[in-house]
Amino acid sequence: ESAIEHLLAHRPERIKSLVFYQTPQAKKARLNSLESKARALRIPCHHEGKEKIAGEPVSATLLPFEYTEWKPFLAQLKKKTHTLVLALDHLQDSQNFGALARTAEALGVDGIIIPKDRSVAVNAGAYHASVGAVETIPIVLVTNLNESLRQMKEAGLWIVGTSLGEGTHPLTETPSFEKRTLVLGSELEGMSEHTLKL
Repeated sequence: ESAIEHLLAHRPERIKSLVFYQTPQAKKARLNSLESKARALRIPCHHEGKEKIAGEPVSATLLPFEYTEWKPFLAQLKKKTHTLVLALDHLQDSQNFGALARTAEALGVDGIIIPKDRSVAVNAGAYHASVGAVETIPIVLVTNLNESLRQMKEAGLWIVGTSLGEGTHPLTETPSFEKRTLVLGSELEGMSEHTLKL
């Protein structure tokens, strides 16, 4: 399934239009099916007379991405008896972000938290790598990740960080908390020192 197919199935209102490019006959049936679904949903479809140089034979123009608001998200977490949240401590690569979003959505994670500065954001690479999952899992953009983690602790969530080094424990020794946030650090540096202390 492609990101566009995922959006058509779950969030078609986010698609402004689709552009179809010339493509080999073997892919025509799939694209015709995609176009039929889009037209049934009243999504404008256009055709280009040439092949796309790289990438998928169809592209989408989307409405601007809408991040989930922090306060309502936290309020929802407080009401739940079982929660799992993924917090990304300054992750940089949009492909990694997309892969994590796809996995998190498949596992039923309640949402993903990312900091506003020095961090990956939802972009075309994240859409592609997540196969559209960035649209169907809440993604919260926060000003201060550590302050958000503190608020989640106050709301009853356990904060579990991934780290290698002295004082760490294997995953098999981690208790099965009913309400928890899993923190993953950046690709090169891991979790920041302040987050690790928290």
